Amino acid sequence: MMNFKKVLIRSMKMELKKGIELESAFLTRNSCLMFCLILFFGCVNERTSNSDNWQSISSVDDLWKHHPNQIRSLFEAIDLQQPALESVATVLAKGDTVSAAEELLKYYRKTDRNWVVTTLDAVPYAESLRTANALLADTVIRHGNPVKIPFKPDGGWDWNYTGPDKDDEFGYSLNGLRYLSSLFQVWKKTETIEYIEVYDRLIKDWVIHHPLPARDDSIYLVLNNQSLDYRDIGELGWRTIQAGQRLGAVWPQTFYAFQTEDTFSPAARLLMLSSTNIQAEFLTKYHKNGHNWTTMEMNGLALAGLSFPEFKRGNHWANYALEVMANEINRQVYPDGVQSEISTKTQWVALRRFESVADNFQKANRKISEAYLKRVEEMYQYMAYSIRPDGHQPLNNDSDRDDLREIVLKAAARFDRPDWNYIVTNGKMGNKPEIDPSVTFPWAGIHIMRNGWYEKAHWSFFDAGPYGTGHQHRDKLHLSVMAFGKDLLVDGGRYTHKDYFSFDPTMWRGYFRSSFSHNVILVDGKGQNGGLTRTDTPLVENQDYSHHPLYDFAHGTFSDGYEGVEGKATHTRSVLYLRDKYWVVMDQLETDRLRELQVLWHFAPDNEIMIKDTEAVSTNAKGANLRIVPVGNMKWKSEIVKGQEKPFIQGWYSEVFGEKEPNPTVVYTADIAKSSIFVWLLVPAEGEVPTADTQMKQTGNLVKLTIKENNGSTTNIALPLNNNPSGVKVKF
Repeated sequence: MMNFKKVLIRSMKMELKKGIELESAFLTRNSCLMFCLILFFGCVNERTSNSDNWQSISSVDDLWKHHPNQIRSLFEAIDLQQPALESVATVLAKGDTVSAAEELLKYYRKTDRNWVVTTLDAVPYAESLRTANALLADTVIRHGNPVKIPFKPDGGWDWNYTGPDKDDEFGYSLNGLRYLSSLFQVWKKTETIEYIEVYDRLIKDWVIHHPLPARDDSIYLVLNNQSLDYRDIGELGWRTIQAGQRLGAVWPQTFYAFQTEDTFSPAARLLMLSSTNIQAEFLTKYHKNGHNWTTMEMNGLALAGLSFPEFKRGNHWANYALEVMANEINRQVYPDGVQSEISTKTQWVALRRFESVADNFQKANRKISEAYLKRVEEMYQYMAYSIRPDGHQPLNNDSDRDDLREIVLKAAARFDRPDWNYIVTNGKMGNKPEIDPSVTFPWAGIHIMRNGWYEKAHWSFFDAGPYGTGHQHRDKLHLSVMAFGKDLLVDGGRYTHKDYFSFDPTMWRGYFRSSFSHNVILVDGKGQNGGLTRTDTPLVENQDYSHHPLYDFAHGTFSDGYEGVEGKATHTRSVLYLRDKYWVVMDQLETDRLRELQVLWHFAPDNEIMIKDTEAVSTNAKGANLRIVPVGNMKWKSEIVKGQEKPFIQGWYSEVFGEKEPNPTVVYTADIAKSSIFVWLLVPAEGEVPTADTQMKQTGNLVKLTIKENNGSTTNIALPLNNNPSGVKVKF
């Protein structure tokens, strides 16, 4: 909180920028103190309006009596020169604003824009039914759990409510209003009028109690200063991302969906139209750039413009949004198709909005360029070729273990990609890809190593790329492993957004974002610092990685230091995958002083683990197992940590946001007095994992390994310390 106060004071002393107008260019000592106290104790001005008896407002007359400026501002924004609106203009010219508003509503009742309704996201009916029925009881469903919304004294919802856990993410979701679409989905099937009544009430409630923030509101400190965050001021309703979500996911669609229903009151209709203009102009001025938020903001702005061409600025909104998105898809998305936040979850968030804008333009009979569609296809290419053999996406940065099969199959049909069909169905449909099953995405620095497209194939995810431009985890050089249809080594996931910016492993958010929940190395008990957010150059084949018929090789280096650790500590990791056999991981830790190292290997929760002579092996009675063999003479101490909360969190896994469970984590600890090299052999098997005899020696610039399996086969491997792929030698 003290840091926040300092930031605010510093911000308020800056030269005031475009969105904030006060009586003087610089704050006086007294006004600065007063403003600081207001922000510190209240965080956000209440932004009240004349909302007495708001629930009784139903007709145009009612709205004109209580909120005349809503109607005035609407008519200022509508283009009454359009021929279709001639009757509205004629009545308004006579000075009868109420009758003109009624005439405008008649126009919309007669307008066929059913294509807008079709842009609603598909949701299973059972889910919509549960959500809609909960809304009848003033309850929302959040991560599967019902939460009753408290009321304000005037009978409206408390839109600043952050849920039982006091989590701002709850408040953001509440103000995004996307749950309102469920009321239409269920009404359409049941024709139960109560669903429209709730919709009408909530629309009036939200619009009346959410006027555009005044020019001296604290929100403009965030909008005009990217170093501040909405969480610093407690803003829930007017974040730009929520405006984009409202306009892109629910607002225009439900407006047209309920046009024929009298229960959808004239007042609510006019409030929606007036607020559409306000929100669209807000997004036009204050949207982000180079961020996944931008895609949601511009998706909403584009749909507002396409859905409401009657506004003077409607065409501008649509064209401007498309222009921004065309720039963003090249700015945000690397040439290899990976969005710059390098989170598979965010990849889909951005992709669906890039694609949604294209779809909506086409539905509105507007053109979209082939170059833009090609970029959308490249984003799907990453999702298809990084997918696990069981159809789920990688867990990297802020992601969940989501099933991608339906998404990729739909994209395969759209873009005529039978190779994607083949990958997703494990060869049951489509055409076998012409490229190797292992693939590197050189800009993102992601290496997918696998031995085939079948259901029980080996699969691994090695992260040697940039930190990412958002939703980052401190996980460079992390390795995930899956084999025989089962996760073996895993990324920890994300679990929560509470304490959003934390990397502190004593806090849940901090643990899941930090190195502590990934298969990396801790130095002197500390995790990685943040790194380079994006790259200007890709990895180079046969220099940073190589793919051969028998093996795959890749390496990466983390040199950005460890939190609070002095001196040099640079970690280089090389991964060699021998197709159909095992992974060899070589770690090099360069240091200028004595260090304590902890090498972390997080197993999936459903693995039983035992340690024997420092080797860690899963002992599942059925299915896949993995043996971890430390190779060489390093004096490791090993232990299994599972479900630890004190003195710091360790041994937890989150497959789905909001849910967590203990997972066994093998921690190898050793002290080193100088720069050191150590190697790990990761052997998967279906059933019991056989033992292997390993030997390691360093000869000049090579680390030579001999691996003797219990079936009698011997493999000799040479790994170059300069990490040049041409120096890798494998002899069976």
